[in-house]
Amino acid sequence: MLPSHVGVQKKRGAFVVCAALALSFASPPPASAVPGPATTAVIANANVAASVALAERYARERNVPRGQVCLLPIDDVTNLGLDAYRGQVLTPFEACLDAAGARDRVEAVLLVRGVPLRVEIPDGARTRRVSLAAALGLWQTTTASGEPLLGQAPGTVADCGGTACYAAGFRNVFRVGVFSPGYEREAAGITFRPLLVTMLHGYSHAEAEMLLDSALMAEAMGGADGEFLFMDGRDSARGVLDAQYPGVISDLMERGYTDAREVAFEADTTGHTFAAFFTGTATIGTTIEGNDFHPGALVDNLTSFGAVPENFTDPSMERQVSVSRWVARGVAGVHGTTDEPLNSVFPHRALITQYVDGATLAEAYHRNLPNVYWHNLVLGDPMAAPYAVRPEVDISGVTDGDTVSDARSITVSATDREGFGVDALWLYQDGVLVAEAAGDALEYCVSLDAGETASLLAVAQKRDDLSDRGLHRPKGWTALTVTGTAGAAACTAEDAGLPDSGAPGPDGSAPDADAGPPPPPISDDGCGCNAPGLGSGNVPARSAVIALLLAFGLRRRRRRPRGWSSGP
Repeated sequence: MLPSHVGVQKKRGAFVVCAALALSFASPPPASAVPGPATTAVIANANVAASVALAERYARERNVPRGQVCLLPIDDVTNLGLDAYRGQVLTPFEACLDAAGARDRVEAVLLVRGVPLRVEIPDGARTRRVSLAAALGLWQTTTASGEPLLGQAPGTVADCGGTACYAAGFRNVFRVGVFSPGYEREAAGITFRPLLVTMLHGYSHAEAEMLLDSALMAEAMGGADGEFLFMDGRDSARGVLDAQYPGVISDLMERGYTDAREVAFEADTTGHTFAAFFTGTATIGTTIEGNDFHPGALVDNLTSFGAVPENFTDPSMERQVSVSRWVARGVAGVHGTTDEPLNSVFPHRALITQYVDGATLAEAYHRNLPNVYWHNLVLGDPMAAPYAVRPEVDISGVTDGDTVSDARSITVSATDREGFGVDALWLYQDGVLVAEAAGDALEYCVSLDAGETASLLAVAQKRDDLSDRGLHRPKGWTALTVTGTAGAAACTAEDAGLPDSGAPGPDGSAPDADAGPPPPPISDDGCGCNAPGLGSGNVPARSAVIALLLAFGLRRRRRRPRGWSSGP
């Protein structure tokens, strides 16, 4: 185990704190995870109708392939024992991904309100708890013996100034290297293979849904306008991250965000609109409800019990400052802890700098967490990236809702308004990767049986600009649905590389008559099928949100770091 904490302990009320060496780390370098619809999975509780409804709405808004929406029958409880977690969440989730052929490409997971909050880990005669998000975040992480790290004690007994305390035991290795599906890094004999896990949660399902709304509205507007306020902690224990403020504020100002400032703690600040807010306090007055939080805003409050179960049920049961209060005010993301964490485990405030540089919400929070497998919980849409300039993706040859009466050649192309170019392009049909290209264009042949409907998802990833700022490589995408009609011609093997229906399998065996047709091949060299009526099929994924913004008279205003061009 990697001890993450040393220092002295102060105990006041229910908040146990330890000053930690981890607090002195420098701002971490940028990440490149960039979760997109093809690399994000969703977990909802099939036993909770509102959980299912929110998961399905998220998948529609974000074009997540249906096979990656995993509706699992989970006990409607707060805590799951380790065996129950494995049996009700981990194993069926893996089966869900395997059925969709998506296990190897998933890098982020969204949990939906209705899923249990914590997992109980046996530790000798005692039981420790971690957030369910942190348990799932370990994913395929193993010890030196090859056993899953999940199930090991998550922390270590530490000396807090002469008093024993229980501290986080495992460092976050995502702070080093580029994150992508299959990310792997070894440290102290442990092979880390993590996932980035966030959650939609709040006092109600409707308020949990506001996290998604905030992300969509912010992306439609191109950022989160307002103040970046860094409020000193109410006391020294909760102000241990205050020392990070000047450097982060300087970085924001360098990027053109001049309304970033540090202020003394004030419980009753009112009348502001925040793009980001950071502080540390166990009690607060009107500073949450007395201010506006712009769509896309991120928040963190350093206090012990922000995300404990009581803080998602009833405001009258609030312990310290509930994360649900920030959610109700329209933020896009907020971090809290599900049990006493000690104050060494809260995210570095550089998370907001990386966010305005174009990182997704999942990257911004998770890369800046000092530890894994602990009590941390990040609320928000993992794909949210309102400051990113995503590649623009177009599908030509079919339009959304089109009927395909013959084999149809389509072209997928992508452009980058900033001029860095497009590194990769992928095309998925019903969640199956059918074509890819190391560049900005590909062709594919679509052929459907009469009445058959296919969902096409095209995803592009921007090329790294290679600057010392390390701007993120955002993904952009477009999606549409087409239906086959009677008499549709099929693409031939010569057209698109499809094997003949009677051809043996790749191992030389005869085809299985009951197995159905083989999946479409991965191809980037097009097909020779007919292609009548070529036209643009680029349908904006968030048109409804944009219409809503126009209805309310919201204006788009976006600030760019110096040296950036917003393009046409």
